[in-house]
Amino acid sequence: MRTRKSFLTAPSEAKEQSALVHLLGVAYPKLKYRVGMEAGKRSANFAKKQGVSSGWSDLHFPYARKGKIGLWVELKKIDEKLFKADGITPKDERTKNQIETGAFLVEQKHEFHFAFGAEHAFKIIENYFSEEKP
Repeated sequence: MRTRKSFLTAPSEAKEQSALVHLLGVAYPKLKYRVGMEAGKRSANFAKKQGVSSGWSDLHFPYARKGKIGLWVELKKIDEKLFKADGITPKDERTKNQIETGAFLVEQKHEFHFAFGAEHAFKIIENYFSEEKP
């Protein structure tokens, strides 16, 4: 028996990202940023041959602000969890790679955040550009 996905569940990450891109276009029409979708629908093997590696964030804003050299945002669904029930172990290898890459970016003087939904991501971006808009 097939069940329908409840309309009460949180929007998908793709829908959240589309909403965020719309918000950014309205609030910051001249903003330049990169969306990391290198692998897309291609095979993992093809992506690996192209140099794609796991762990890189969904969005990169290459603007120096507040003593940082850029902002990276890893967008998640509103209700997504990063860790298993113990609160320490990353929920999967991909998330582990994202946490490790985020720590590396922070060491290199970037700002990095996990954002849970478009609204949360937008607030992070708004805060990053609060002293000087692009």
